[in-house]
Amino acid sequence: MSESSETIAIETAKSGSTMNTFQRIWEFIERSLVWGGDRLNPILVKETRQALKSRQFMVTFGLLLFCGWIWSILGVAMIGPDIHYGARGAEMFVGYYCILAFPLLVIVPFGAFRGLTSEKEDRTYDLLSITALRPRQIVSGKLGSAFLQMAIYLSAISPCLGFTYMLRGIDFPTIIAFLFYLILASAAFSMIAMLLSTLTGSKHWQIVLSVFVIGGLLCGFWAACVIAVESFDRGGTSIPIDDKWFWIGNAMFLTAYVSYFALVFLAAAAQLTFASDNRSTRLRIVMIVQHALFTGWMAWIWLTEHGEEEIALVYMILAGLQWYILGGLMTGETPELSNRAKRNLPQSLLGRVFLAGLYPGPGTGYMLAVTGMLSCVVMAVAALLVAEVIGSFGIYQFQRMSFDEAIKYIAIGYIGFCYVIIYLGLGLLLLRFVKRFTRPTILMAGLTQVALLMIGCGVPMVIQFSLVSLRNARYSLLQIPSPIWTLVYLIDRRGWRSEMPLLLIVLSLAAMFIFLINVPSVARQVQAIRVAKPKRVAEEDAQLDELKHGPQQPARTSPWDD
Repeated sequence: MSESSETIAIETAKSGSTMNTFQRIWEFIERSLVWGGDRLNPILVKETRQALKSRQFMVTFGLLLFCGWIWSILGVAMIGPDIHYGARGAEMFVGYYCILAFPLLVIVPFGAFRGLTSEKEDRTYDLLSITALRPRQIVSGKLGSAFLQMAIYLSAISPCLGFTYMLRGIDFPTIIAFLFYLILASAAFSMIAMLLSTLTGSKHWQIVLSVFVIGGLLCGFWAACVIAVESFDRGGTSIPIDDKWFWIGNAMFLTAYVSYFALVFLAAAAQLTFASDNRSTRLRIVMIVQHALFTGWMAWIWLTEHGEEEIALVYMILAGLQWYILGGLMTGETPELSNRAKRNLPQSLLGRVFLAGLYPGPGTGYMLAVTGMLSCVVMAVAALLVAEVIGSFGIYQFQRMSFDEAIKYIAIGYIGFCYVIIYLGLGLLLLRFVKRFTRPTILMAGLTQVALLMIGCGVPMVIQFSLVSLRNARYSLLQIPSPIWTLVYLIDRRGWRSEMPLLLIVLSLAAMFIFLINVPSVARQVQAIRVAKPKRVAEEDAQLDELKHGPQQPARTSPWDD
């Protein structure tokens, strides 16, 4: 008896020590989770709790499971006996993909849109704006909640996607690729929806935006379903992993995606910040980085294709279109700089020359867009000349082109540059006139450019069609105000030599006239003087810097900031 009791006591002590070990491990895990939860974005925690407890999420999640179950039964019944020996996994995958695409491309982005508009409708955003949370934290928290909902919906349908792989007919990389780009599309739609929700605080405009957002999301869902169906109907059951251009195309797309996503993210955060803050510098830095990345990719393709001249033309068209759109939006900024924004203005000559375009103001935005377009034309012309010179010496196998083709491409780039100066300058003048009656906005600036483009293209077209029939309508000098018809005519037609001299003269004079009219307003914004920090603000900033980074070291002087 004594030996058995000793054995029982030893086993009890061992089990007790084991339980204590597990208890300590569980307490450590619990403390770690609490520590991590306390350091999460509070907006993420708030939005996640509201979303997961909402009736909309429960209904959507239940319908997703129900539709997946129905399609599993219906799809297997439609395939029939072929399921045992046929490769029918692609057909089943398309059904599951469309079922998953609806919540990811419609429900989640519209929930992100309503997440910000409801804050303004319920006047809870006023409480958020006075907290220590920065606008970027608010946007990232709501975006993080959207990502979490995507993960939950994806986890619900992922077993079904694994089932399609077992049916054969579709490989694993294709499934991953479709889901990856579906998630990217959902994130992009959510980010754009949040940006649209910040454009206006008026209730009736929010209703109008809601209609457009729902329509756009449904169109995106329809496009995703059509792309999936068409891809598999044409035999796209496996992606070309061995193709070099497949990976190059994906890398180019992801580069553009990341840059535009960052631009939209910062634009949404800028719309949420207070009016006296600098809303422009970060956005314009991203624009310049975008331009540099796009130029680098096009230069690489140009070298790979041995100096194909059409690549330079495509580069000028796409870059000019981007700078025109971004320039039209930048002209809607307020020309008055707050004292807070003036504290970081460059004062040296080098700073004013090279950094003035990064600071707020419609005039500086106009100059940045014009400078960006000018750099595109200069680089394209330089590429054509380098290809001609190097190709003549036989150093590199560049494709040679005739003198007429070189002059044509250079003239097209210059004419596009003149159109950018004219239309952006006219929009800037109109917004300066509108400022006498109301405060211009970025949305108003975009609509102004759309109206100017419609007038410039539509009025000459209506006049010409009233004089001749539609069948006999040809390009004439009446279409000079129309950039679309003029550039398309110059690109497609061979008989452009007779119109080119007059086009160059008229557009050059018009661009010079519009530019000179806008120079005084631009000069006033560039000559803005830096304002020193108030003593109280400087002391508080010094204390905060000392708490974060320790005692402050002597700052180095820079030629960019005096």
